[in-house]
Amino acid sequence: MPKSQKEIAALIEARQQGIHVDLGGGQYPQPGFLNLDNRDLKQVDIVHDLTLFPWPLPDECASIVMCSHLVEHLNPMSADPKLTRLIDLLVKKKLLSPAEVLDTIGENTGKPMFLRFMDEVWRIMKPDGQFMITTPYGGSFGWWQDPTHIKGYNEATWAYFDPMVPLDRAQPSLGGLWNIYEPKPWKIEINTWHGNSNMEVVLRKRPIQKQYLYPDNSVPKYA
Repeated sequence: MPKSQKEIAALIEARQQGIHVDLGGGQYPQPGFLNLDNRDLKQVDIVHDLTLFPWPLPDECASIVMCSHLVEHLNPMSADPKLTRLIDLLVKKKLLSPAEVLDTIGENTGKPMFLRFMDEVWRIMKPDGQFMITTPYGGSFGWWQDPTHIKGYNEATWAYFDPMVPLDRAQPSLGGLWNIYEPKPWKIEINTWHGNSNMEVVLRKRPIQKQYLYPDNSVPKYA
């Protein structure tokens, strides 16, 4: 049964080291995890569409966040810029209020969906917290079998989120990919995969710094 805001606040207060959050846990959430899902099921603690930002959780409340077989269902694309401009216009003309927009569609942002999703996980994560992801390897049989899978990932995807991926790795082209979009920073701790099965990734929240130095002391751009 979904928890009330008061119950959620009490849970966060009781776990000073951080709560554990299962994104899209559905009917089978991880034991001891707060289950955030868009389906109103008895096993779901917070009913919320994970593509509407921000989520109903405070900053830096979680020490562990996991999502199992969720990210492949997220549309990675940005919102239609014509639609975002139209909504801005309606708000400017006071035909819609900012609160109505937030309650209906969440933030009216043109940022690509998956980048915004990753930034939202980073927001609710405590410093040094861990984000665990399991997803079918992009292009595998398991990825293709589900008609609702719309985005595939491979071992290189996560380099776009880690500003410290060395330039001299076995795949040197992965170094500096973070600079393309400059999302909130993560550290890749585990990145395992099987081309015909799943991939499992563990990311650790990095602090925001004015600069990140590569091993050769070059300085990538950081806004």
